[in-house]
Amino acid sequence: MVQYIYLLFVSLLPVVLILVFVYKKDKYEQEPLPLLLTAFGLGALTAPVLLIVYKGLEAVGLGITVDDPVLSSFYTAFVQAAIPEEFVKFAVLYLLIWNSAEFNERFDGIIYSVFVSLGFAAVENVLYVLNGGVGVGIGRALLSVPGHALFGVAMGYYFSYARFVPEHKNKYLWLSFGVAVLLHGVYDVILFLMSNLSDTHLEAIPLLFLMFAGFVVFLWFQGFKKIKKLSSDFYFSGIPESEVKEYRRKTRSIIRIMPAQRVHNFAVNWYDVTPQLLEAEKAVIEEVFPDAVYMKENGIVSFVVNINSATPWTIQLVYARNYRVMPEMLRVYVLFPDLNDLIKISGSLPYTMVDSAGCYFLNVSWKGKTSGAQTLQNAVRWISLFEKWVNGEIDIEEFKI
Repeated sequence: MVQYIYLLFVSLLPVVLILVFVYKKDKYEQEPLPLLLTAFGLGALTAPVLLIVYKGLEAVGLGITVDDPVLSSFYTAFVQAAIPEEFVKFAVLYLLIWNSAEFNERFDGIIYSVFVSLGFAAVENVLYVLNGGVGVGIGRALLSVPGHALFGVAMGYYFSYARFVPEHKNKYLWLSFGVAVLLHGVYDVILFLMSNLSDTHLEAIPLLFLMFAGFVVFLWFQGFKKIKKLSSDFYFSGIPESEVKEYRRKTRSIIRIMPAQRVHNFAVNWYDVTPQLLEAEKAVIEEVFPDAVYMKENGIVSFVVNINSATPWTIQLVYARNYRVMPEMLRVYVLFPDLNDLIKISGSLPYTMVDSAGCYFLNVSWKGKTSGAQTLQNAVRWISLFEKWVNGEIDIEEFKI
């Protein structure tokens, strides 16, 4: 009995340590423990479910055997392990938190994904360690358990982008699943190759070992890079942590009674955290565009500007709530003439993108340091180029800001 308790401790200790580490990286608004435990528990349930499915397929004679050691390694790594395991983790993650009011920060995707992944890893690890002993437990604590966590980091990273960059939702959802499968599959295939070739191609083992070591280093590097990137909370980039926590504390009671789809927007209004930045933006824009009309509706800050060119134009600069952080932070909507109509006529135009509502906007805010005034000036430049292109004065290849 004591031995089983000791083996359970060895099995679960690395899981707990990694979960605590990731949980502590959520600096601004830590997730509710009941929901995290639910994620962990559902992740744990996926392990026996998959095991039952595998055993069922074998029982009815649908299990596939591949004789070639190389093909067998790839088949086992991807078809039997990476694809089904990452699929059930992704399904749990999506069903649990996609529409949750608690999914209101980019780092949340990583946290919940890691909890789901380590729920699966915990059950798997217990089974391996109870059968293999302490030595297996130590090896898996150093490699397999962190591996599942790092696959979860990759899944959660792109999962958050799918939520917070809705115009590219499908792309990032596919990346969330696909990158996790790729990392998991490559990790496993190297190990299976080392095992399957050890008797017949011993000379390949040192090279495979080096490949595996290099891949593990890459996994850790990319994982910590993603954690650092999202745990800094892009919505509050550059804002002292103490100010953000105070802002979170003051708004938390209001956030909880708002509709789920609005929570992540309300919580990250940049002008509430740094009102001096808003005043600076207003001053510069009004200096460059004296007739600009400042607006704030439903928490969204924008400026409407009339441009007198060959024909009159009306444009609206819209600030995302995570202003100054991501390339999508500033958008220019062309109200008159309607940019959507121009796209229908022209087919496509440079520097245009479509938002989640199907409305086209000018993507003329360069990544990094473009201000509102500079973005408006880029839009004016776009209008000038558009009119020249329509009049045949330039080719589409010359349509460059």
